[in-house]
Amino acid sequence: MPLNKKLPRIFLICLLIAVVVFSVLVAASYLPRRVQQDFLGIELLMTGENESEILQAVDIRIDGQIRNRIFAAYPRFDGLIEGSGYGFTMNNPNLTVPFINGFSMGGSMMYPVLERGATRIESLGWLYTNEDFSSFVIHITEWVALGGGTYQGQQSNRVIVAPATDADVAIELLNLHGFSWSDEFGVMRYFERENR
Repeated sequence: MPLNKKLPRIFLICLLIAVVVFSVLVAASYLPRRVQQDFLGIELLMTGENESEILQAVDIRIDGQIRNRIFAAYPRFDGLIEGSGYGFTMNNPNLTVPFINGFSMGGSMMYPVLERGATRIESLGWLYTNEDFSSFVIHITEWVALGGGTYQGQQSNRVIVAPATDADVAIELLNLHGFSWSDEFGVMRYFERENR
Protein backbone atom coordinates (compact mmCIF):
# COMPACT_ATOMS: atom_id res chain seq x y z
CA MET A 1 0.00 0.00 0.00
CA PRO A 2 1.48 3.40 -0.97
CA LEU A 3 2.43 5.81 1.81
CA ASN A 4 -0.13 8.46 0.83
CA LYS A 5 -2.93 5.90 1.38
CA LYS A 6 -1.49 4.83 4.77
CA LEU A 7 -1.33 8.40 6.13
CA PRO A 8 -5.12 8.85 6.66
CA ARG A 9 -5.27 5.50 8.46
CA ILE A 10 -2.25 6.38 10.67
CA PHE A 11 -3.80 9.79 11.38
CA LEU A 12 -7.12 8.20 12.39
CA ILE A 13 -5.38 5.69 14.68
CA CYS A 14 -3.37 8.48 16.36
CA LEU A 15 -6.52 10.59 16.73
CA LEU A 16 -8.38 7.65 18.28
CA ILE A 17 -5.52 7.04 20.76
CA ALA A 18 -5.49 10.75 21.69
CA VAL A 19 -9.26 10.75 22.29
CA VAL A 20 -9.04 7.63 24.47
CA VAL A 21 -6.14 9.05 26.54
CA PHE A 22 -7.91 12.40 26.97
CA SER A 23 -11.15 10.67 28.00
CA VAL A 24 -9.30 8.59 30.61
CA LEU A 25 -7.62 11.73 32.03
CA VAL A 26 -10.94 13.60 32.26
CA ALA A 27 -12.68 10.63 33.91
CA ALA A 28 -9.80 10.18 36.39
CA SER A 29 -9.95 13.85 37.36
CA TYR A 30 -13.53 13.37 38.55
CA LEU A 31 -12.52 10.68 41.05
CA PRO A 32 -12.18 12.38 44.47
CA ARG A 33 -9.16 11.76 46.71
CA ARG A 34 -10.05 10.86 50.30
CA VAL A 35 -8.44 12.77 53.20
CA GLN A 36 -8.76 11.42 56.74
CA GLN A 37 -6.41 12.75 59.40
CA ASP A 38 -6.30 13.52 63.11
CA PHE A 39 -3.96 16.18 64.48
CA LEU A 40 -3.08 17.67 67.81
CA GLY A 41 -2.57 21.40 67.43
CA ILE A 42 -2.26 24.43 69.63
CA GLU A 43 -4.12 27.70 69.72
CA LEU A 44 -1.83 30.70 70.07
CA LEU A 45 -2.54 34.29 71.03
CA MET A 46 -0.25 36.60 69.06
CA THR A 47 0.84 39.16 71.66
CA GLY A 48 3.29 41.18 69.58
CA GLU A 49 5.93 41.02 66.88
CA ASN A 50 7.43 37.53 67.21
CA GLU A 51 5.67 36.94 70.53
CA SER A 52 2.90 34.47 71.31
CA GLU A 53 1.19 32.73 74.19
CA ILE A 54 -0.22 29.19 74.09
CA LEU A 55 -3.95 29.28 74.94
CA GLN A 56 -5.00 25.65 74.59
CA ALA A 57 -4.44 22.33 72.85
CA VAL A 58 -6.90 21.65 70.01
CA ASP A 59 -7.77 18.24 68.58
CA ILE A 60 -8.39 18.52 64.85
CA ARG A 61 -10.18 15.89 62.77
CA ILE A 62 -10.30 16.07 58.98
CA ASP A 63 -12.57 13.79 56.95
CA GLY A 64 -13.45 14.66 53.38
CA GLN A 65 -12.55 14.55 49.73
CA ILE A 66 -10.39 16.68 47.48
CA ARG A 67 -11.82 17.14 44.02
CA ASN A 68 -9.48 18.26 41.27
CA ARG A 69 -11.54 18.25 38.07
CA ILE A 70 -9.56 18.89 34.93
CA PHE A 71 -11.69 21.85 33.79
CA ALA A 72 -12.21 23.37 37.26
CA ALA A 73 -10.51 26.68 38.04
CA TYR A 74 -9.05 25.15 41.22
CA PRO A 75 -9.26 21.98 43.30
CA ARG A 76 -11.44 22.04 46.41
CA PHE A 77 -11.95 20.17 49.66
CA ASP A 78 -15.47 19.10 50.63
CA GLY A 79 -16.08 17.56 54.01
CA LEU A 80 -15.51 17.96 57.70
CA ILE A 81 -12.85 19.84 59.66
CA GLU A 82 -13.58 19.67 63.39
CA GLY A 83 -11.78 21.60 66.10
CA SER A 84 -12.29 20.71 69.77
CA GLY A 85 -13.59 23.69 71.69
CA TYR A 86 -15.52 24.96 68.65
CA GLY A 87 -18.90 23.23 68.92
CA PHE A 88 -20.29 24.47 65.59
CA THR A 89 -17.55 22.52 63.75
CA MET A 90 -18.56 19.17 65.28
CA ASN A 91 -20.39 16.79 62.92
CA ASN A 92 -20.85 19.63 60.41
CA PRO A 93 -19.68 18.13 57.08
CA ASN A 94 -20.82 21.03 54.91
CA LEU A 95 -17.43 22.70 54.59
CA THR A 96 -15.95 23.62 51.21
CA VAL A 97 -12.42 25.03 50.96
CA PRO A 98 -10.93 26.08 47.59
CA PHE A 99 -7.24 25.57 46.76
CA ILE A 100 -5.43 28.00 44.48
CA ASN A 101 -1.98 27.04 43.16
CA GLY A 102 -1.95 23.97 45.40
CA PHE A 103 -2.59 25.92 48.60
CA SER A 104 -5.69 27.20 50.27
CA MET A 105 -4.83 30.87 50.15
CA GLY A 106 -7.11 32.24 52.82
CA GLY A 107 -9.91 29.77 52.19
CA SER A 108 -12.70 30.76 54.56
CA MET A 109 -14.04 27.93 56.71
CA MET A 110 -17.80 28.62 56.70
CA TYR A 111 -20.10 26.32 58.71
CA PRO A 112 -23.88 26.47 58.24
CA VAL A 113 -25.65 26.02 61.60
CA LEU A 114 -29.38 25.29 61.81
CA GLU A 115 -30.92 27.18 64.73
CA ARG A 116 -34.65 27.55 65.44
CA GLY A 117 -35.60 26.75 61.85
CA ALA A 118 -33.15 29.24 60.32
CA THR A 119 -29.63 28.71 59.05
CA ARG A 120 -26.86 31.00 60.20
CA ILE A 121 -23.21 30.86 59.17
CA GLU A 122 -20.33 30.44 61.59
CA SER A 123 -16.70 30.70 60.56
CA LEU A 124 -13.74 29.17 62.32
CA GLY A 125 -11.48 31.41 60.26
CA TRP A 126 -9.15 31.40 57.29
CA LEU A 127 -7.37 28.16 56.48
CA TYR A 128 -3.82 28.06 55.10
CA THR A 129 -2.70 24.56 54.07
CA ASN A 130 -1.70 22.43 51.11
CA GLU A 131 -3.75 19.83 49.27
CA ASP A 132 -2.27 17.04 51.41
CA PHE A 133 -3.32 18.67 54.70
CA SER A 134 0.10 17.74 56.09
CA SER A 135 0.13 20.94 58.17
CA PHE A 136 -2.07 23.98 58.43
CA VAL A 137 -2.72 27.32 60.08
CA ILE A 138 -6.22 28.58 60.91
CA HIS A 139 -6.48 32.34 61.47
CA ILE A 140 -9.47 32.51 63.83
CA THR A 141 -12.40 34.79 63.00
CA GLU A 142 -14.22 36.73 65.70
CA TRP A 143 -17.77 37.95 65.09
CA VAL A 144 -18.61 41.57 65.92
CA ALA A 145 -22.21 42.83 66.25
CA LEU A 146 -22.92 45.70 63.85
CA GLY A 147 -26.45 46.30 65.15
CA GLY A 148 -29.81 45.41 63.71
CA GLY A 149 -29.05 41.71 64.09
CA THR A 150 -26.10 41.77 61.66
CA TYR A 151 -22.59 40.59 62.39
CA GLN A 152 -19.26 40.95 60.67
CA GLY A 153 -16.36 38.52 60.89
CA GLN A 154 -12.96 39.97 61.71
CA GLN A 155 -9.69 38.14 61.90
CA SER A 156 -8.36 38.06 65.43
CA ASN A 157 -4.85 37.75 66.83
CA ARG A 158 -5.56 34.07 67.63
CA VAL A 159 -4.38 31.21 65.47
CA ILE A 160 -4.57 27.41 65.50
CA VAL A 161 -1.44 25.62 64.26
CA ALA A 162 -1.29 21.87 63.61
CA PRO A 163 0.39 19.49 63.98
CA ALA A 164 2.13 21.20 66.88
CA THR A 165 2.52 20.64 70.59
CA ASP A 166 4.97 23.42 71.40
CA ALA A 167 5.70 26.99 70.34
CA ASP A 168 8.88 26.13 68.36
CA VAL A 169 7.05 23.78 65.99
CA ALA A 170 4.18 26.28 65.71
CA ILE A 171 6.62 29.07 64.75
CA GLU A 172 8.09 26.93 61.97
CA LEU A 173 4.61 26.26 60.56
CA LEU A 174 3.64 29.94 60.83
CA ASN A 175 6.72 30.81 58.78
CA LEU A 176 6.01 28.01 56.29
CA HIS A 177 2.51 29.31 55.63
CA GLY A 178 3.52 33.01 55.62
CA PHE A 179 1.33 34.01 58.55
CA SER A 180 0.64 37.68 59.29
CA TRP A 181 -2.02 39.55 61.26
CA SER A 182 -3.13 43.09 62.14
CA ASP A 183 -2.72 44.34 65.69
CA GLU A 184 -5.29 46.48 67.52
CA PHE A 185 -3.94 49.58 65.73
CA GLY A 186 -4.30 48.03 62.25
CA VAL A 187 -0.53 47.55 61.84
CA MET A 188 0.47 44.41 59.94
CA ARG A 189 2.57 42.06 62.04
CA TYR A 190 4.65 39.15 60.81
CA PHE A 191 5.89 36.13 62.69
CA GLU A 192 9.53 35.69 61.72
CA ARG A 193 11.59 33.07 63.47
CA GLU A 194 14.89 34.72 62.57
CA ASN A 195 14.07 37.76 64.75
CA ARG A 196 13.16 35.78 67.88
